Parts: sequence; structure tokens; C-alpha cells
Amino acid sequence: MSTKIDEVVLENAPKNAQYIAPEIQKDILHIMANIVQQMVREEVEDKFFCIIVDEARDISKQEQMTIILRFVNNNGILIERLFAIKSVSDTISLNLEKEISSVLVHHDLQVKKIRGQGYDGASNMRGAWNGLQALFLRDCPYAYYVHCFAHQLQLTLVYAAKDVSVICKLFSHLDNIVNIVTSSTKRIVELHTAQRNEIEYMLAIGERDFGSGANQIAIDCILMELNTQFNESSVELLSLSTALDPKNSFDLISSDDICKLAKKFYHEDFTNQDIVALEHELVHYKLDVMQNLKVSTLVELCQQLTESERSNVYIMLTRLIHLVLTLPVSTASTEQAFSVMKHVQTTLRNKMEDDFLEDYLTLYIERDLAKNIDVDSIVNDFYVSKSRRAQLC
Repeated sequence: MSTKIDEVVLENAPKNAQYIAPEIQKDILHIMANIVQQMVREEVEDKFFCIIVDEARDISKQEQMTIILRFVNNNGILIERLFAIKSVSDTISLNLEKEISSVLVHHDLQVKKIRGQGYDGASNMRGAWNGLQALFLRDCPYAYYVHCFAHQLQLTLVYAAKDVSVICKLFSHLDNIVNIVTSSTKRIVELHTAQRNEIEYMLAIGERDFGSGANQIAIDCILMELNTQFNESSVELLSLSTALDPKNSFDLISSDDICKLAKKFYHEDFTNQDIVALEHELVHYKLDVMQNLKVSTLVELCQQLTESERSNVYIMLTRLIHLVLTLPVSTASTEQAFSVMKHVQTTLRNKMEDDFLEDYLTLYIERDLAKNIDVDSIVNDFYVSKSRRAQLC
């Protein structure tokens, strides 16, 4: 702690102004969390953004919903920020849509600016007609839903395996087996050795079954679920987006696919005139960036276009890259939020009020922003709120 601060706090402070009462500390925490939310809102400005939403039960069995905002900032850097954590009475799509919209409206974020949705893939989230994604698509037809690929594959395998009795029995005991084995380094080494020896032996005697029709039924189920998880529209959107990928010296670049992406999936964001301008930009773009920019990902490309001021030359292309980057192909930030919640919402803290929990997690997860809070602004906001309460009394 700063020595200057230490001189005026706790036992060195006046007895009537030590600010150690729980309610006072909660007020200060709430003020700081609000300032962080304002910082995030200022980062977003009027840009296009994506909402990444997930829900889970905390230790008290209360449903908690996390809202993450994903956007490209003024420096061309892709940002994901925790924006809100809300307790919800139930997780039906209509209620979730109401809660999310309430948060966005409160912070003057327009639904029509949403260009991506990312959810956990459960039926109430991804339902074709009444799911949460459909409700937002009703108000914003360009808020494309893209589920995290890793989670989609996991859900596909779970769905395909749940009706196979042998697999169900296996997984009913697997947790105990894993806990026993992983608790000892010696057991892990022994397991790896035994597994390697068994595979080598089975291959040597030809007991492994490689018949093409042997597993045709676990395959048909998996293909059916894959078609559900990876719908045609999402696949086409992502396939066309790869035309912007700078990987392998822009080998995947395709002017036709880039223009098709803009015209078909972002029609509202590109007029016919904009498409013509995009076509002209693409004539010089590939040669320019190949010679002058050393990047391997779309995120790096976006940042370097801004840093080199080429974003002022390739205006339409930069706009399209920003839109593509808002697609929620990863839910790392949401998983981080709930991972932190598991540590914070322990039995000891099980009586935390919802607002207190949200403020606490906001400041912890977005601590890089919290570090930049001006202490004077906290003091001023605290005394303003204190004066208002005094007037009401």
C-alpha cells in the first residue's frame, strides 16, 4: 500500500470516517464496477459488436447469466470484455432475451449493432424457431449465430453416445477411474505403458477391426447431429470468411468470395457503391499486404492495418474484417467468467447479494481496466451518492 494512503486510513483516520463498514465498502465496490462498465461502453462506442452469453448454476443453485461483448477497438485490436453477470429466474429464451436487452438498453447499446451471437448450444439457446438466437435475429437479421466449434463437437459426441448403453455405463464409472489414476504420477506412467503395449499387441495379431461398415450406425448419428450443430448458413458464412485469412501468405484469398461475403451476409452494411469500392480495393490489396505485412492470423492483420494506417486506404475491406472478427468462434471469456465464479462463490460466500457478486467479479475479471480508475472519481461519486441518500432521508 502507498505510504501516503497508509497515513490516513484505518487507525490513522478519524473514528467517524474510516469507511470500513460493510455497506460502505459495498458502495465503493459498486461505484468502481460501474466505472469499469462505463469504460467498456466507451470502448465499444458505436461499433458493431457480438454478444456471447452463457448460463450456469452457482453453488447456491441460482442460475447466473454472463454477458460478454466482443468487438474491434479503435486500434484494430479484437477485444472481449465481461459486461454483466445477472441472476435469472429461469433460462427460457424469452426471459433471457428480456434480461440481455435490458442490460443493452440500460447502457445505450443498440440491438441493431449486434453482428454475432454465441451461446452454449442448449435447445433453449439454439432452437431454430423459438431459441434466443431467433429472437435477436428477428430484430437484427445480421446478428449471426456461431457456436464455439470445440463445444459443438463435444455436444455432438454426447448426443450420439447417450443412447448407446455400453458407452453410458462406461462414462458412469469414468469419473472415479480418472480421479484414482490422476491422483498418482506412478499410476499415470503405468497406464500409458500398458496402453501402448496393448495397442502394439493388437495391431501385431490383427485383432483391431477396421471394417468400413462396422460402425456405420454411431457414424450416422454423429453426422445427423453435426448437421444440426453446423447449419448450412453458418458453414457458408465461415467458409467465405476464410477468404480473408492471411495464413500461408494469403493463399486462401479470393476476391470473388470476399465480395460475395459482403453482399450476401452483410447487405445492410455495404451498399452497391461500397461493393464496387471493395472490388477496387482488392485489386491492390493482396500484393500490398504480402510485400509489407508479416501476419499469420486475421486478428494480427486487423491490428497491423490500423497501425500502418492502411485501414484508411482499404476502408471497405477493413470494415468487413471487423464484422468477421465479431463472429464468436470462441467462448474463452465466458468460460473464464464461470471458472472465476466457481472460486468466488464458495460456501463461505454463498450469501453474497447478486449485485455484490457482479461487482466483485467485474472488477476481478476486468482488473486491467480497474487499475486505471482515478481515485478522485471514486471519492466524488461516493459523496454524490451519499448526498442523494441523505436528501431522500
